[in-house]
Amino acid sequence: MKEKQTNDCIADLKAKLALLEVENLRLKGTQQSIAEVNNNYLMLHYLTSNIQSCQTTMELWKTYLHNLSDCGFNYDDVAILLPDDSNEFTIKLKLSGNSVGQSVALAEDDYIKKAIILKTSVTAPDNLKSAVPIVTKSGEIKAVLLAEKANGIFFEDLQLLDVYVRQTAAIIENIMLNEKLRHFQELLGKQLDQFVMLHYVTKAINDAGNYYDVLTNYLKTLCSSLGFGFEEGILYILTENTLQRASLQEEKLELAELPSLEGTFINKVVESRQYYLSPDQLHLFMPLNSFGIVTAVIEIRHNKEIIHEQIQMLEIFAMQTSSTIVNTRLKLHLEYVSFHDQLTGLHNRAYFEKEIERIEREELYPVGIIVCDLNGLKMVNDTWGHSTGDQFIVAAAKIIKNTLPANAVTARIGGDEFGIIITGGSVNTAAEVGFELKQAMKKYNATTVAVPVGMAIGWDAAAESEKIIDIFKKADSRMYQDKYLHGEASRNYILTTIKQRFADKRTDE
Repeated sequence: MKEKQTNDCIADLKAKLALLEVENLRLKGTQQSIAEVNNNYLMLHYLTSNIQSCQTTMELWKTYLHNLSDCGFNYDDVAILLPDDSNEFTIKLKLSGNSVGQSVALAEDDYIKKAIILKTSVTAPDNLKSAVPIVTKSGEIKAVLLAEKANGIFFEDLQLLDVYVRQTAAIIENIMLNEKLRHFQELLGKQLDQFVMLHYVTKAINDAGNYYDVLTNYLKTLCSSLGFGFEEGILYILTENTLQRASLQEEKLELAELPSLEGTFINKVVESRQYYLSPDQLHLFMPLNSFGIVTAVIEIRHNKEIIHEQIQMLEIFAMQTSSTIVNTRLKLHLEYVSFHDQLTGLHNRAYFEKEIERIEREELYPVGIIVCDLNGLKMVNDTWGHSTGDQFIVAAAKIIKNTLPANAVTARIGGDEFGIIITGGSVNTAAEVGFELKQAMKKYNATTVAVPVGMAIGWDAAAESEKIIDIFKKADSRMYQDKYLHGEASRNYILTTIKQRFADKRTDE
């Protein structure tokens, strides 16, 4: 009896022990689950806090990609899709070493499209890929996370990623808004910063290169809202005791030559080398000094008082740009000298040859060439001196210049030779102008002039493509024919006329 009771007691204890072991296993499983949940939330807390210190969106996405691939989630491949200007998710960011690479990629996969439309996490049919949109409280999708795992993405993985995205959505939005705010603050600061404005407008003026562009940019800077914003600005450029007035009329540059500087108010500003502000503070004159010499004067008219800060900025501007006007004007003068004959003011041989190349290159046909050669220049030089010879050349140049159409290019291509190129007319234009030149020369000589002009004239033209040098050679040949036929008579006429007029002059004396 006692033995049976003992066995029953042992069996009862074993049953209770078995129940305790089962409960113990269940408790261990619960503890393990709780530990895993705690670990996950600790990880989420860490991963959430490490993006809060990001200052730029690019730094943010770099940290985000690291978090998904290296710092807890351990996805095999991760990327971020961002919206473009059209709000299409075409900008793809991926980690490349320790930097973020950017490329263009269309969201073509159905699970990605579905995630964007539904604004919720969607997994690909093979459970290896997932798209998770980052949605703000207002319902705007800031980005779409793309994650891949070779061993599959389970419900728990997706659930944890969803929690992370919800926790960080507000942080992401704040970082992006702060970056935009800083950007707008910088833009506003640049607009308000007058020294930045001076840098850009001064650079635009200095880089213009061409004298007329420099003056145009200068005047626009004085009146533009992006520059000083004055009502009217005028430049007076000093050129050897004369003034050149530059102003803008309907955005176009207008230049005018003014009388002598002497006795003008501008001269007072030049002599004092100091700016002058009218008593009502609406009118300002500012000299431009280059190496201690006043080279120009700025005149400002404004519809409200010109304040001290504006004058200070204008002084800095004048100092930074004073030499630009001088340099570009000198460059313009050198260009003029290099392509003009100093005695007659006509173009020179270099320009003539350059025009031939341009006309031939642009095929500006029909083209006519006229060649003029003076008769008797050597005789005039030898008999009455080079001063009279120069008058002879200048007189011939005036006859040519006053007779030719506006579209003609006239050049002194030798000591006693002139070349004329005519485009834009007909093939007969050169001949018509040639006859007009002969008539103009006769008319000029009929007047009482000290030195009559004699010229041999030849011309040729082509209606279509032909080497202009060949046209020139034909015109030159015809000029020599004219010289052969009439040159001697022309020289005798000049000699006789000059002798007669010199004799008449002595008689009058």
